[in-house]
Amino acid sequence: MPSLENLKQSYQDKPFKVLLVNVQEPQKTVKNFFEKENISLQVVFDRFGKVSAQYGVRSHPVKFLIDGQGKLMATGLGYRDWDSEEMNKLVNILIQKTGESPKA
Repeated sequence: MPSLENLKQSYQDKPFKVLLVNVQEPQKTVKNFFEKENISLQVVFDRFGKVSAQYGVRSHPVKFLIDGQGKLMATGLGYRDWDSEEMNKLVNILIQKTGESPKA
């Protein structure tokens, strides 16, 4: 999660958002964990699986890059180093291609 926090901070002045989707833990548990770990990422709680169904999630964790219109641009299963040069290139391509922030 630290690399996602870094990603958010790196692109805070760009049309880009980092959004987490939680499908299992209660809101209070997540809130307490985020406060303890000093995490400022935005979380959507998908208790009934609506977001998961919309993007065809079959396993966790899964990561998506979604453009400003909600179109899926890239996906990945498991751990990703969001601090890597490869991930930064993908994010920059997405920003250049769409030019607007996703609607959270």
